Amino acid sequence: MIERIKNTMRNLEKNGFEVRYFENEFSAVDSLLKDISAYESVGFGGSMTVSDLSIYDKLAKQGSTVYWHQKKPDDRAAELGRAATATAYLTGTNAITEDGRLVNIDGTGNRTSSMLFGHDRVYIIAGVNKIARNLDEAMIRIKNVACPKNAERLKLDTPCRHLGKCMNCDSPQRMCNATLILERQPRSVKIIIYLINENLGY
Repeated sequence: MIERIKNTMRNLEKNGFEVRYFENEFSAVDSLLKDISAYESVGFGGSMTVSDLSIYDKLAKQGSTVYWHQKKPDDRAAELGRAATATAYLTGTNAITEDGRLVNIDGTGNRTSSMLFGHDRVYIIAGVNKIARNLDEAMIRIKNVACPKNAERLKLDTPCRHLGKCMNCDSPQRMCNATLILERQPRSVKIIIYLINENLGY
């Protein structure tokens, strides 16, 4: 596994992304809290990895202004707008290919759009379980592992929630509406990948 991780990191760096490796979640969170100033605003995208690490609460405690629609469901639309213009943005990723690409699928598009534009820098927090051999494996992983679990968590009425696999549905609550493949570092925003040697999120 270690060679697979090293190869993935080399290819991510070759593709222009900054990659920081951590043996555990605690060292990753400590580094993140040092990297983000208490005077900055921080937006959040939907991510079980970020949620499980309690980064939102820790940044708020240190004084950072934080925006996350999951924390303010009654003010969802406005919070999404505020998060979209924050200085920094934190989220996870659905998959990372060994040849150095980030692959994500969204229902709303707030997370994927923020990976491309609107921030000084974007932090992608991911466990090594998100590494896939290639794009095909990444898509299979997303649609048959991540999406069914997210549909269950969000209580969506989609076939993948009930069957545990993608049926390429036409449900109004479908999550697979926008697919973003970042093959290289975008020109408009700096992406920093925190790769953690643990199984995190979906």
